[in-house]
Amino acid sequence: MGMNVSSGGGGKRPQPVPVVNVTPLVDIALVVLIIFMVVTPLMTKTFWLNLPPEDKEKKDTPPPKDANKPLVMTVDKAGVIRINKTVLAKNEIAERLPRMLAAKKQKVLYFDAHDEAPYGSAVEAMDLSRAAGARSIAILTETVVK
Repeated sequence: MGMNVSSGGGGKRPQPVPVVNVTPLVDIALVVLIIFMVVTPLMTKTFWLNLPPEDKEKKDTPPPKDANKPLVMTVDKAGVIRINKTVLAKNEIAERLPRMLAAKKQKVLYFDAHDEAPYGSAVEAMDLSRAAGARSIAILTETVVK
């Protein structure tokens, strides 16, 4: 660390002013940055995943024929989940929603919950639809399907 001596001007005694040399600090920062850049690619972790074989006996039902009609998921105030007026249990969403989305030109799921619907049921329905393959969920502000 160096020191400068300033002339106080006006007859005052010169006062020492501390000066910090930042060159070593920048050198250390660059060395640490280079170390992180070299070490980071080496830290990737991989794992093996063994999936069960596909069940060839399982027959899928054909998708619905109304491909132009929007796919609307609603949750009423009792927490009942409906997709286009069809009541679905929570365990049916994972099976039926991907087929319904596959039949649509637009892969958008519109979501509507009653104002008095339990918040947990609405969030759970959105989570289940996301897990079932709905990548784009639009939340409606007005009711479309009664």
